[in-house]
Amino acid sequence: MKSIVMLLSNAFRPDPRVAREAKTLADAGHQVTILCWDRQVEFPALETIDGYTVKRIQTVSTRYGAGMRQILHTPRFWRAAVAQTPALQPDVIHCHDLDTLPAGWWLKRRTGARLVYDAHEDYPALMSLYLPKTWVRLLTWLEQRLLRRVDFTITASTVFAEKLRARGINPITTVGNYQPLAPFSHISAEDITAARARLGLQPNDFVVAYIGGFSRNRQLLPLIEAAKLTPNAHILLWGEGHQRAAVEAAIEGIPNVRYLGWLPASEVPLYTAVADAIYYCLVPDYPGAIYNAPNTLSNAMAAGRPIIANDVGDLGQIVRETGCGLLLSEITPAAISAAIQKLSDPVYRERLGVSGRIAAQEKYNWASASQLLQDIYAKLGQEVR
Repeated sequence: MKSIVMLLSNAFRPDPRVAREAKTLADAGHQVTILCWDRQVEFPALETIDGYTVKRIQTVSTRYGAGMRQILHTPRFWRAAVAQTPALQPDVIHCHDLDTLPAGWWLKRRTGARLVYDAHEDYPALMSLYLPKTWVRLLTWLEQRLLRRVDFTITASTVFAEKLRARGINPITTVGNYQPLAPFSHISAEDITAARARLGLQPNDFVVAYIGGFSRNRQLLPLIEAAKLTPNAHILLWGEGHQRAAVEAAIEGIPNVRYLGWLPASEVPLYTAVADAIYYCLVPDYPGAIYNAPNTLSNAMAAGRPIIANDVGDLGQIVRETGCGLLLSEITPAAISAAIQKLSDPVYRERLGVSGRIAAQEKYNWASASQLLQDIYAKLGQEVR
């Protein structure tokens, strides 16, 4: 049995991708510990979930969305992680995103463990939304430098994998943000009816949902404006992040839009199924848009719900390939409203939803992706021995 330490810079509540990977490796017989940063002491310091252990570093206090000030606190998180990890006798350090990779490299040198870099997205590109260009260039340089010291790189996006290969980085495997199908297949019509009733919805109400982060790369405000043009649709928003205040301000006085707070991962399958259609559009000129491979798309496909999206990266490629939704060439309230109206036809949206569900069953599911992850660890295990 190998000891795997996963480093994560948030409090893990749980993060869907990290949770899937940790459970897969624990089920395969590995000893998995997620060492994460609980910046505001929101969760238990130690707990066991699905066969893996979560240890939260709660001695480095800061808040999410601290911007430039976060840079001053992050090295303290690295030091705390480095101090705690050797006692776990890791064979592999698995770093989720660039903001944990310096600590992973430090630990590789200190413990001799193999180092895995799990890039959920192009981190420097994402940070271009929040940091000055000088800092983004520094992050790009840091990523390139540290990647040369990584034993295996995992990406969530095929497009990002190709970018890294072009920079000479190997080996790389893309493990997509795909969902286990069982939580979706267990949802009954009665479950959906009951959930809609709890939300004050009628059985025949037409519902469009956004379920995800409120980061600055998400086109949430145009969706809210589109609601004014589409009074027959109920727009439900679940999430948290930098845009929350703007979202709450924008929905005031719009009766068919509701913000419902953060949705626990365990409830995402049900409330995805509660919706008739799912919305997920990115800021198109944001540099990281083409590297975004959203959980939301896989959730929609697994639930058999069509998605309204824009044609960028893996998001656009998968929607186009599977016929599971509508792709917008421009993200305007009028274009979003037109897509919503088109999906108000139950026969049409059922056809798109079925296409997505079939694609999820045949290819875009966690059973397929998890085998890739297990293959990576089998290779690492041979190297460790």
